[in-house]
Amino acid sequence: MTATIYLSGLPSAVNDSELSISTDWKAYATTMFLRNGITVANPIELDLKGFLGNLDDPNLSSVKHSLALIDKADSLLANISQLTESVTMEMFYAHRQGKQVVVVGSEPFSPWVAFHSEARFQKLKEALDYLLNNPSSFDTLTWSVQFESQLKKRSEQYPSDGELDFEYYGGTLPILLLAPRATSYFADGNLYPSESYTGTIASLLHKLTGCHALITSYCVASDPVYSLTAPYVTFLNQLIKKTDIKLVLVLHGIEEWKNPNEIILTSWNKSSLIDKAEYLNLLISLLKVKGFKDIGFDSGDFIEKDSKTISHLLFEDLNIPTIRLEIHKRYRLPKLQPTLYLNLQTVLAQLLMLLSSQK
Repeated sequence: MTATIYLSGLPSAVNDSELSISTDWKAYATTMFLRNGITVANPIELDLKGFLGNLDDPNLSSVKHSLALIDKADSLLANISQLTESVTMEMFYAHRQGKQVVVVGSEPFSPWVAFHSEARFQKLKEALDYLLNNPSSFDTLTWSVQFESQLKKRSEQYPSDGELDFEYYGGTLPILLLAPRATSYFADGNLYPSESYTGTIASLLHKLTGCHALITSYCVASDPVYSLTAPYVTFLNQLIKKTDIKLVLVLHGIEEWKNPNEIILTSWNKSSLIDKAEYLNLLISLLKVKGFKDIGFDSGDFIEKDSKTISHLLFEDLNIPTIRLEIHKRYRLPKLQPTLYLNLQTVLAQLLMLLSSQK
């Protein structure tokens, strides 16, 4: 399914008799795409205290920022009911970059519009249906299975001399995903299995959105979650000091199948969010839209421990808003539970896009 769509055009009310609601076209399109597992590269003017706001300010996005978002998108949906220079520029750029371009507007369409678009419609719903049924595809399921397979081959191996036991994927979005247990690790003299697909999910979101990702890639001699002198943590410390990061998501797995929670969000009673509680509120809203019902908060067994963790380092010492996400095993089985895996992927990708759109 389409990974990401860029919305081009001025805000305007939906004027389509087939649609049952009256709202801004971008808000409607964003909601429709999200419900169908598609993320939006520029999810319009958002108030993070809610879900979809209406704070349009064209000065928030520079031309460079817009083109960078188009680069990350697979498709562009242009509303040319009011054809502006920015819409023309974005259509031209997307077409030149080989992106799927779909237009909604009034007939007759000019030869220029026809040349620079794959399909043209007079009604927004028809354009949305076309994009939903004719996606520019990137098979995230196959990619994830292949990536995890390679990771598992190294999971119980130590790196060669001079090689690191982690991999860093540099990004352009000011958000960092950590998977400190993507591979097997030692703790208290015992070897523990990996929290499967946490590293794959972090790497996939880097590929889809351009966020930063730091994952373990070989068997780790000391658990980076608690061993704050581990090379993984040392690198993280240096990375935070050199990079503008506005949020860190620490990915973990819920390994107990009977655990009633689909996902557990730990923020230490929101203290790890610094002054950005709206980040957590937005994540909760997105999860609920995609059907997550059993959401847990502040895992008691974890936060009651006296030991300082990698998360404490981030929000206490480095002053970076941090959320720990524990993901149930059923959402980390792309072959057995592809729909659940895609739902999780959609929520997290949309969260990153939403937050990165804020200046």
